[in-house]
Amino acid sequence: MTHSHHLIKVIADMAIFLEFTDEHSLNPDAAVEMMEHIAAELQLLTDDEKESVIDSFAEIAKAYRGDESDFVKGLPDTLGLR
Repeated sequence: MTHSHHLIKVIADMAIFLEFTDEHSLNPDAAVEMMEHIAAELQLLTDDEKESVIDSFAEIAKAYRGDESDFVKGLPDTLGLR
């Protein structure tokens, strides 16, 4: 796994945590705010960088199972990269 793949995996892990943690453990408004912040930062990337991130999410999704894998596959759309 390349350096950039490791960073994208960290983003995926954080997004999974924000999405799947129950509301008793994590304030839902705070989770949404953080996802919006992540999306805003990633949207500042160049088109080539976005394509690389999109490809990385597709590759990384294979390391997850079930709902988490599907969620990671959909992150490029969720984060406004397409």
